[in-house]
Amino acid sequence: MHNQAELAYRRLRERLIASRYNPGDRLTELGICEDLGMSRTPVREALRRLQSDGLVASTGRGVVVSSLSEEDMRHAIDLQGALEALAARLAATAQRDGHLSPAQMRQFEAAGRHVEERGAAGDVEGTWKANLDFHMMLARLSGNPLLEDALERIWARFSIVSRSNISRRTRLNAVHHAMIVRAISEGDPEAAAHAAADHAREASVTYSRNLASGD
Repeated sequence: MHNQAELAYRRLRERLIASRYNPGDRLTELGICEDLGMSRTPVREALRRLQSDGLVASTGRGVVVSSLSEEDMRHAIDLQGALEALAARLAATAQRDGHLSPAQMRQFEAAGRHVEERGAAGDVEGTWKANLDFHMMLARLSGNPLLEDALERIWARFSIVSRSNISRRTRLNAVHHAMIVRAISEGDPEAAAHAAADHAREASVTYSRNLASGD
């Protein structure tokens, strides 16, 4: 049963991150059971875990897909920026001290290029996925599992509520990603942290601009 609950959690989480459900959508146990082809007990446990992750919220009569208010979104972007600046600093330090392999750096560089390629192709969905992969790889390169877990939780919530925002950021993402990759590759912790912080500030400015324009 534990394995079934874990499977239900992972499948439902993947659906949430892939925007199979929209913020505010009501999820019923019966509907999820039918969707996943599973019984109620593992689904119920999966929903409890997803509620702890902040991806769904209880309404007293089931759960709904979580959203973020404008203020919550700004707080989340601020936190993401601080954590990713730390992740970039730690990754660059690891590179400087010889703890990152050439293969890891090649994969990270390729992840950055992939964001640029998907953006240039006008592939909004592909750009979002590539962007998420890039940021999760940055978190892993930090070598801090708690930091990686915290960023994974934040990006999961971003995936649900802000996917459309990426369509207006593809070119800027490519520029900032290249700066982050270069600083880490050169083993420069200060430059890496600065580039990651600049990237987060750009995201915050873009989000505020989109709100003001009604997008």
